[in-house]
Amino acid sequence: METSTELGEKYNKFLRENLIAKSKQMTVRPVTEQLYTVFEGVRRNIVCLEKGTCSCEKFQMDELPCPHAWAVLKNQQLKPGQYCSFYYKKDKLLRIYEFPVNPMPNESLWVILTEVLEDVVLPPKGRRNGGRPRKERLKPASEKESKRAFSCSVCGQGGHNRKTCRNRPK
Repeated sequence: METSTELGEKYNKFLRENLIAKSKQMTVRPVTEQLYTVFEGVRRNIVCLEKGTCSCEKFQMDELPCPHAWAVLKNQQLKPGQYCSFYYKKDKLLRIYEFPVNPMPNESLWVILTEVLEDVVLPPKGRRNGGRPRKERLKPASEKESKRAFSCSVCGQGGHNRKTCRNRPK
């Protein structure tokens, strides 16, 4: 109730992060009134404000303007509030808490239908992979240690050791 913005604070923060993140470094070119091409370096994304879509698919998933949509909104001097899902709007968030939620009575007083009690819930039928489980997680390439380069102590070249060196004194 304290916020003076159209969206809840959490979603406003998310929008600010999208604005600050990348949208300042993007170039917008209109294709039609509602369709725009957004260039981000060599990448190109298509944003449709009418449908609330972007080729990066974050706009559709979050139902909040992604950085590409933000770039379009800034370019066209539009407010982001009308392109956000109504679930994120302050008045809808407040309506969630409009009705009281009564605490559950003691478990011995619960009334459970016999159909529900008779249902047998089994574990999933998934199978574990064969073999011994891994002791370590798989590391991404950025974390892997590089192999140490070695060289021969006799000639200083790599790819062999002093025992197999052709240049070693006999």
